[in-house]
Amino acid sequence: MRDGATNISAAPSAVEDDLELPFPLPLTPFEFYFLCEHRPNFPSIIPITIEASGRLDRTSLDRAYQFVHERHPLLSATIEQTLSDWPRWVPAEPVPIHYIDDTDRNENPAAIGPAGLVLLVREERNRVDFEFIFSHLAVDGLGAFQVISDLLVAYAHFAEDTVTSLKLRRLEPAILSHRDHHCLSRRRMKLIDLWRIAKVHLPLSFRQAALVSCDKNVQSCDQAGPDSAASRFQTRHLSVQETSGLSCVAAMKSVTLNDLLLRDYFLTLAEWNRGTAESRWPLRILVPTDMRRRSSLRMPAANMFSYAFLTRREADCQNRDRLLTSIREETATIKREKRGLYYEAGLRLGCRWPRFARWSLNRDFAFATAVFTNLGASFDRIPLPVRNGRKVAQDLVFDNGAGIGPIRPKTRASLALSIYAGQLAISANYDSLSLTSSQQRALLDAYIRNLRTTIADQS
Repeated sequence: MRDGATNISAAPSAVEDDLELPFPLPLTPFEFYFLCEHRPNFPSIIPITIEASGRLDRTSLDRAYQFVHERHPLLSATIEQTLSDWPRWVPAEPVPIHYIDDTDRNENPAAIGPAGLVLLVREERNRVDFEFIFSHLAVDGLGAFQVISDLLVAYAHFAEDTVTSLKLRRLEPAILSHRDHHCLSRRRMKLIDLWRIAKVHLPLSFRQAALVSCDKNVQSCDQAGPDSAASRFQTRHLSVQETSGLSCVAAMKSVTLNDLLLRDYFLTLAEWNRGTAESRWPLRILVPTDMRRRSSLRMPAANMFSYAFLTRREADCQNRDRLLTSIREETATIKREKRGLYYEAGLRLGCRWPRFARWSLNRDFAFATAVFTNLGASFDRIPLPVRNGRKVAQDLVFDNGAGIGPIRPKTRASLALSIYAGQLAISANYDSLSLTSSQQRALLDAYIRNLRTTIADQS
C-alpha cells in the first residue's frame, strides 16, 4: 500500500491504526463564532443537495455513512459547556439517515442544532435526492465536500460487493487539535501584524449598504417571513457553453474566473440598490478564504477557513473593466498578505473574553452587504468513475449538486458557485425576514443577466 492511503476492507475501521480521538476538544474561535451566530431563523449550517438517478442500495449507504462518521469524528460530536465558559467538543452518537417516503414527505425529521450532520434521502421511481445539512461549527464548505467525497467512494465500494479495494487518504484524528495552528497567535506578534489586524477589523465597525427589500423589477412579492433555512436556497445552472465562455473571457482579460464572477456580483448589488437611500453607503462583500496548509492533508474534516472583505462604492461599479482590474489587484493582495489570518487573529483576541464576544456577535449589525463563496470544481474532484461527464457509483449517476453557507441577520444575500460536469451552478440564499423569495429570484436573475452580458460582450 502506498504511504498516505487507507484500504477500505469489507469491515473497515476508519480510525486508522487505532489512533485515539482527541476529545474533549476546545472550540476554536471560529467554531465559537458560529455557535454564537446559531439562532432559529439563521442556523449555522451548510445545506448541500445532490440529485441522482438510478437505484439506491440502502444497506451500502448505511455502512458508508457509519464509515465517514468514524473517519470524521467532528460530524457526530456535540458541544458541552464548561465552568470556564469556553465550550468544548465531546463525543456523541451520529444522527441516523432519514429516508423520506411518500407518507412522511412533509415531516421534519430532526431539529437542526448547532452540531451534528443530518442526511435526508428521498427516493422516487428512478430518482434519489440527497440533502446534507452540515453543522458549520464542525466543518467548512471544503470539509463538507471532503465528507461527501468519502461517503460516495465508500458507498461505491460497499455496493460493488467484491474484494476489490479502494484507497482513501490516511487520516489522523489526533491532529484535529492542531486545526487552528495556522493562526498568528502561535508566534510572536509584530507591529505590522497589529496594524494589519486593525486594518481588517476597523472598517467592519462602519456602516455599509444593505440590500433594499423592495425592487421595481419585482412584479409580485410574497410576504417576507421565517421559513426553512435548509431548504430556502435556490440554484440555477449555466450551460456548458456559457460556463466555457466565462472561462474564455477570464483568460482573455488575464484574471481568474473567481475575479470575474465576483466583479459581476458587485455590479448586480450596485444595480439593485441604485436610486435608493442605501446607494449612499459602500457595498461590502464577505469572501471566505481557505486556511489549509500541506500539513492539513491528514486532518479529518474540520473548520479551517477565515474571512476577507472587499468594499466598493456605487461609483466604483460604473466601469466594468476598471472594477475588474481593481478586484484582481485586491484579491492578489489578500492572498499575498494572507488577510484571512488577520481577521482570525482579531476574532481570537475578542474571544479572550467570551461574554464580550457573544455580545459583539449578537448585536443587530451586519459585517457585510452580501457573501460570495466559490467552491470550485468540488463535485468533479470526487474520485469516482465518469459516465457522460457525470460521476457514477454503481447504479447511481450523480446528475447535479449544489450547496451554500449560512447567512446572518442584515446580511441579506449569499451566493455560492460551483462547477460540475462543465456547468456553473449558482446557489443563492437570503434573509427571509427582510427579502421575499420573489425578490431573491429577481436578484439571482439579475446576476445571471450580468454574467451573460459579460459573455456577449466578448463574442
